[in-house]
Amino acid sequence: MNGSERRRAPRLSTSGGPYGVSFRHEGHESRQVRLTNISGTGCALEIPMEEALNIEMGSILKDLYLNHPELPFVPLQATVVRLLGKVPGKTSGYILAGVDFLLITPLVQELIQAHVEAHLVSQEV
Repeated sequence: MNGSERRRAPRLSTSGGPYGVSFRHEGHESRQVRLTNISGTGCALEIPMEEALNIEMGSILKDLYLNHPELPFVPLQATVVRLLGKVPGKTSGYILAGVDFLLITPLVQELIQAHVEAHLVSQEV
């Protein structure tokens, strides 16, 4: 793994779990989004192609809510830093978007990271 691929914080794979996400982008609200992993600094989203047409690298996602009973339910803001699966002519399926949280308070970041670390430990057992 090279230096640019290192993560700033441990992350939890959430695929298949009870994790959801909703957000707004350019006036459109996306609710059919799945959270594929999360850390205190960001997360990865699986977004249906029809909801991802205007999402590009650097896009700002507003009112991003993490829908899980153990995570803070507060409006977050995030920027798209990775984008996989978005190719010209693709009109169905999903894209994967890696996002970094913006303007996150230390308390919310700590709560998310504590959740991640608690579930990482329980997965090791």
